[in-house]
Amino acid sequence: MSGKGRGELVTLALMVLTTAFWGGSFVAGKIALREFPPMTLTFFRFLIATALILPYMWVTAEIRVPRREDIPVLFGLGFLGVSGYYTFQFTSLLYTSAGNSATINALIPLTSSVLATFMTEERLNARKVGLIFLALSGVLLTATGADIEVLRSLAFNKGDLVMLLAMLCFSVYGIYSGRMTARYTPILVTAYIFLFGLIQITPLMLMEGVFWEVLSYSREAWAAIVFMAVFSSVLGYMFQQMAIQRLGINRTMLFFNLVPLFAILFAYLVLGDPVTPVNLASAAIIITAVVLNSRAEV
Repeated sequence: MSGKGRGELVTLALMVLTTAFWGGSFVAGKIALREFPPMTLTFFRFLIATALILPYMWVTAEIRVPRREDIPVLFGLGFLGVSGYYTFQFTSLLYTSAGNSATINALIPLTSSVLATFMTEERLNARKVGLIFLALSGVLLTATGADIEVLRSLAFNKGDLVMLLAMLCFSVYGIYSGRMTARYTPILVTAYIFLFGLIQITPLMLMEGVFWEVLSYSREAWAAIVFMAVFSSVLGYMFQQMAIQRLGINRTMLFFNLVPLFAILFAYLVLGDPVTPVNLASAAIIITAVVLNSRAEV
């Protein structure tokens, strides 16, 4: 095997590992939420992640400070990609399973593509409309548990509904973050998004009133936060950027489809959550829609 072939194989393996990190973060979130409230959990996850990535950016990047006119955009991305997204995600995990949250989260690539038709010059075609309805059928299957009475009574799991808000936040984030990475290195953009998201979540964390109690929380809860900060945030970002450089954005995005499968697997192994045919069917439907959409854009 040539050096190029081995390099690509290593990149593929690292992206599979990254999706395992991201799938595991939903399970880690469930564990940490046994003791940490959502805002405090988000704060400490990104306190650790920012403390790691900001010095690395400062040492490696040629441009270390963004232009003044771009700071409001980065601040907004801090809400969409960090404080808002993770507040919604961790809140959803209080009421629904890790597998459900990860399955709904898998809609992000398709939803970003759809929203781009309203926010950019892209246009919605018949194929994409069909894929939207296919993906939405998977979401409805997840939210209802294949129970028609849920639809009749509109008694959806509120955790699934909150996760839809998280997914929408990150979908918009995906559109606008691309504009910033066209001007700056991805690591600078991510470092400032982490920093601004951390600043935004701080007052909400203080309102939860548990800041001085967290040192008494269990090692298990802290281990879950460290895992999310180091593996899901920092290393996941590094491996993803490496894959984008070597594989291209479209091939890299296809790996996102593994996240709900890893989340369902880890939830079964770690939390004892049941794996039902509905879980697998809804994940398969959403993944199929996203893959077909991604291939259409290659």
